[in-house]
Amino acid sequence: MNPDFSKYPICDTDMWVYLYLSDFLGRVLEKYEKLVFADVVEQEILAWEQNNNKYKDIAIYFKECKENDDILVIHHEIHIDEDDRDFLEQALSDFHFTNGLKNDPKERNKGEFVSALYADHFEMPFMKSNDNAFQDGGKGKQEFPELLVKNWYDVVEEFATSHNEKIRIRKIVDQEQMQMKYHYEKQKEDKKKQDTLSKLAERFNKRRL
Repeated sequence: MNPDFSKYPICDTDMWVYLYLSDFLGRVLEKYEKLVFADVVEQEILAWEQNNNKYKDIAIYFKECKENDDILVIHHEIHIDEDDRDFLEQALSDFHFTNGLKNDPKERNKGEFVSALYADHFEMPFMKSNDNAFQDGGKGKQEFPELLVKNWYDVVEEFATSHNEKIRIRKIVDQEQMQMKYHYEKQKEDKKKQDTLSKLAERFNKRRL
């Protein structure tokens, strides 16, 4: 028997990162009791543990919260009927995603659209980042006009206890975001250099043979 997902909000990857960085998670759980994540989003979050040593605690803390039953994960093969899965996968195809409800290989921005589909399907509010996809005129807003979306700005407005805390928390998260982006780009560039060196080494070794 499925949990009653409609009782809780569903979050995208960015929202989890913001809640972790801001220490707002306890306040949010005090109100909602649990948070829900799509299986695709769980994969994105857990990838931090394998791919990013500096920020791996983002994934570790997620696993701890899941073990404590503070987090529920919607697995499409378990919690969604086959006919409904077909409908949702067709919707993703209409959004130009190619691998259905799975995320292997990874597709950019898939987590937030799968989360939106699950939110619509289970009638949950959707907590997500401040990007424009679900603002007026955005693709998400056009496809899900009735979806109740609460962005990071809304979360800070609701859960901060003072104006000064709103400013402080937003500053902390913005600064961490910039550092994370820099770290990600540097890591990607380092990997590219390493791949190039490996190819060169392989080429020289073949010549020696």
